Amino acid sequence: MAALAPLGTPPVPKIFATMEEGPIPGGINPGEAWLESHGRSLGHFVGGTWLKPPGRTSLECQEAATGRTVAVVPAGDSSDLAVAVAAAAAAAEAWAGLGGPQRGQRLTRLAATLEGDRRGTMGALLALAGGRPLCRTLGADLDLGLRLLRVPAGGAQLGPPGLEGWTPLGVVAVVLGGPCSLPALLWKLGPLLAMGEYSGRGQLGTSSRGTKM
Repeated sequence: MAALAPLGTPPVPKIFATMEEGPIPGGINPGEAWLESHGRSLGHFVGGTWLKPPGRTSLECQEAATGRTVAVVPAGDSSDLAVAVAAAAAAAEAWAGLGGPQRGQRLTRLAATLEGDRRGTMGALLALAGGRPLCRTLGADLDLGLRLLRVPAGGAQLGPPGLEGWTPLGVVAVVLGGPCSLPALLWKLGPLLAMGEYSGRGQLGTSSRGTKM
């Protein structure tokens, strides 16, 4: 309780009356802080780099619960799609060549990274994008998403029965309607990555039409 003293007395009756979230420890929303660190201007994330093609119309990314603009992204077109597909194709052969055990190990490390120091930031960003309470995105949503990543990772390490001689197909596009929850994304991406496919992700919607990797 001593650690909560700087926050003051939680307005419990008000929270029950308005169904608002309680105070965030420290008073800093890690999702907002991450957006600020990027100047609230994002790009198309391709090959580990934020790409911001010049001369593009900016699209607003809005907080689902309030409609306020939290960031902007450049509008995507066919040239961005071509860059994303080329980057995925360049990485696909090496990813497929790792073999199931190594792919599974890397996906397990990815899940551990998302669950570690980045958990608070990830949960806060999911709350902004999806409109669900922070307690849900930090709890059930994130835990389910990580499970949907770890299960196929474990299967890849053991070797899927009946798939001897399996050859990955290559680049796979995953098109999502926004806002998209983390479990919905990893439900699609987890098995694809574990089986050796390499995926590019695109999201449909007025606030995020740019192709992302």
